[in-house]
Formats: sequence, structure tokens, C-alpha cells
Amino acid sequence: MTSQLKDFIMAARQNPALREKLEGCSIDQWGDSHTPLDVDPYKVIDVAQGAGYIITLQDIFKAQCEQLAQFWRFEMENSFVARRSLAKLQLCIANDNEVLDYYYY
Repeated sequence: MTSQLKDFIMAARQNPALREKLEGCSIDQWGDSHTPLDVDPYKVIDVAQGAGYIITLQDIFKAQCEQLAQFWRFEMENSFVARRSLAKLQLCIANDNEVLDYYYY
């Protein structure tokens, strides 16, 4: 996320006038871990420019893509850990000593 976008988000969270102008844009959910996909990016850009920030459509889309990629990686890593843990539990319950294939189950 660009520094201008980060700075604007922080300012909008603290400024009641900006918050009001961004109603419906989920400004409280914006941040390091989430950039909502269902916002009107043109509204965000207009409000940001009015507040003296230079933010482009590319900045918003880039932030959304970066955070979706981070979310995807996090979910994929969790799914592998969960699958392996479940397989290990199944093996313990079955009391079976055969070689465990984590990707088969």
C-alpha cells in the first residue's frame, strides 16, 4: 500500500468530516490486513484529493491485490497445517503405523 494511501486512511479515521464523506466505504476496516473490495474507488480518490492526498485508482487496486495475495497465502498455509493435523489425529485414533500421506486424505 502506498504511503499516501496509508496516510489518507489514518487521517480519514481520525477526521469526522472525512469519515462522513467516506460513509459506505468501510474506512474502519481499511488497513494493513484488509482493503475492502466493495468500495467506490472513485469516491475514495475524490475525497482524498479534496483532503490534499494524491491517490490513484492503481494505488487502490494494488493495495487490494497485495492484501488478497497475503490473505490467500495465509489461508493456504492454514489449510495445509489443518490437513496435516487432521491426518495425524486420524492416524493416532486408528492406531495405524503405516506411512502417512498428508496429501492423500
